[in-house]
Amino acid sequence: MVIGIFSDTYHPDVNGVATATKTLRDSLIAHGNDVYVVTTGLKGQKHFTFENKVLRIPGKSLKFLYNYRMSFIYNSKAYKILKKIPFDIIHVQQEFGISIFGRLCAKRFHVPLVYTYHTSYEDYSYYLSNGNKFSDKITKKAIQIIVKKIASKKATIITPSNKSRHLLRSYGVTNFINVVPNALSFSEFDKPRNLAREAQFKKEHHLEGKRILLYLGRIAKEKNIDELIKGFEGYKDKYDDDNTVFMLVGDGPENKEILKEIADSRYKDFFISIGSVPHDETVFYYQMADAFLCASTTETQGLTYSEAMASRTFVLAKYDFNLVGLIDDGVTGFFYDDEHTLVDRIHMILTINSDEKKQIIDRGYQRNEEIFSVTSYYERIMHVYKKAQRTNF
Repeated sequence: MVIGIFSDTYHPDVNGVATATKTLRDSLIAHGNDVYVVTTGLKGQKHFTFENKVLRIPGKSLKFLYNYRMSFIYNSKAYKILKKIPFDIIHVQQEFGISIFGRLCAKRFHVPLVYTYHTSYEDYSYYLSNGNKFSDKITKKAIQIIVKKIASKKATIITPSNKSRHLLRSYGVTNFINVVPNALSFSEFDKPRNLAREAQFKKEHHLEGKRILLYLGRIAKEKNIDELIKGFEGYKDKYDDDNTVFMLVGDGPENKEILKEIADSRYKDFFISIGSVPHDETVFYYQMADAFLCASTTETQGLTYSEAMASRTFVLAKYDFNLVGLIDDGVTGFFYDDEHTLVDRIHMILTINSDEKKQIIDRGYQRNEEIFSVTSYYERIMHVYKKAQRTNF
């Protein structure tokens, strides 16, 4: 097949949609398909580029939304190139900018359209409403109306989880919705640990002999990081453990607030903030950690959980039905309910015996691979594409 993927974010951007889009492209190419990606320009890019079948269209950086870039919904240079390509499928990954351009191309080229709903925009409404509760309520309602209108248009719909499918249903979307979890390239994470580099890193950061609890991801309000901080403080209070630190890897709009909260903490010397790292570097931090912690309940799938499990790292997550199936409490990973239960769960995973720890990590890896392997993902995607070709006209 000849496939066009339109997305407002793409590698080397570090976020779930960018990662999912690159994995989709790589999976399709690995099976002999001809794939073109249309996306926004790199940071600072001012001119249109077309290299290695990736078309990059310059866009405006949105400071209020993680500096994501937004391009205009039409680009004449890109259109002239795209109209000469005999697409079998056009697949749009988002709702605005580049993705609107993709919808326009699908319509004009008479090509079946596939649309993936990745992002629960309601969880980001406070950035648009500046924290005003009344404005936030209006913004959420507007988001519901807009998403419903987009999802109700002629397209074959994909969501990465039942959670996001239920959300679209709650908005009033009646179209058939295919659930296809985003794949994970296990080869990126299931690799030997770089023990020499770990030793050097720990020496440089005075972490020799320390156990590391890790949060890796966007530093943002919806990630609920302050709950992890309070839970860690509660753990230190209750168990008087001077041998464990909490490491944050990432950046985002709440970075200053989180760093201030850490600076004001009575345990500030047991926190370490690394900042943003390239995606291909994340495996180093996952593997070095004794456990990966996450308190977010806003994920439509949650690739960081899968990445941690693929890196053979313990996962401790706040309970969310979206994770049921991947995380079986005490079998493939662990859940907690609030900052109070988090305290004892941290103690439990740090004191679990090595044999049981290995069994849980191995089962987590196997479950993760069963659900998110690239092979099964490709088969599901191709099933949806063929369905789109049958039903989109």
